[in-house]
Amino acid sequence: MPIYGADLIDFEGVNGERYWFHEPYAFTGVADIDERLSGFPVAVFLPSHRPVKDTPLIIGLQGMCAPYRWNNFIIPTLTQMGIAVALFDTPFAGERSLVRTFTAMVENEIKPLVDRGIPFNTELLSKIFQQTAVDITRIQQFCCERYGLSDRLGLFGVSMGVLFSSYTFTAHGIGERLLGTIGHADLTTFANSWGRGILTDLAASPVGTLAEMILGKMQPQLKPVVQMLKLANNLKYPDKYAQFCNPMTYVEQVQLPRRVRFLVGANDPIVNVKNAQACAQSFPDGDCYVVPGLGHGNRQFGPTFVDHARYFLSTQLGDW
Repeated sequence: MPIYGADLIDFEGVNGERYWFHEPYAFTGVADIDERLSGFPVAVFLPSHRPVKDTPLIIGLQGMCAPYRWNNFIIPTLTQMGIAVALFDTPFAGERSLVRTFTAMVENEIKPLVDRGIPFNTELLSKIFQQTAVDITRIQQFCCERYGLSDRLGLFGVSMGVLFSSYTFTAHGIGERLLGTIGHADLTTFANSWGRGILTDLAASPVGTLAEMILGKMQPQLKPVVQMLKLANNLKYPDKYAQFCNPMTYVEQVQLPRRVRFLVGANDPIVNVKNAQACAQSFPDGDCYVVPGLGHGNRQFGPTFVDHARYFLSTQLGDW
């Protein structure tokens, strides 16, 4: 796989190096779209006060279509603890998106697909999950070979990034610790909580198909929204592709001493607390911490999400 760089970068006052990875992959079978989705940036940050052979690595992932820079707040926390950090963009996010608006609005990111009649469905989503796991594996291998880091690896995710990280952790057996914030590892119940109500069922029905045809002529900008509602419905009532990319399909492969921890907000309108707790209890060593006042990255009262996430990392990786 061609790897270009490194370019020097600075995030949160910490110096790092930025690379460009390019691994061609047929996400859609449309050459120009697959080309845009295949190349991605990787940013690596090392602590300055620890021998590299003793330095573990955390690979961090943001939410769906969110650029990797949104995770830059973890860099000073972890490097000060003597832990290296690698961040990268997943397909449809940041520099790996088709529109590069950096808004994390999924309906905006998938519009080029919808405009060309390419469905954003569970089959495509399963390919995104699978390739993200491959990307994480290659990034770890690169960091160990390029910098001489230890083989200790932890995966950190935010929102949809928790699901991507969890799939890598359960299905591919990558990582000693899985640390997720404002999310959990059960794709089906996660889809149930953010896709609740009758709209997803309607979108997947003949009524939804008719509505999509009408919208295509009258309000084409709403067609991506219908696509997302259909996707949510197919995740709520899993088809074979949704089963394939659900991390919980492989939960029995996770054995001690591998550890799973989730941090969720009591006021999160997207992530159901009971679902997150049940998901954590499915692992041999899993736990879920619920924060009063915290929403889905925002808050009603108390410390900010960033403050909670930094403390969460500090406590869960203090022995590293």
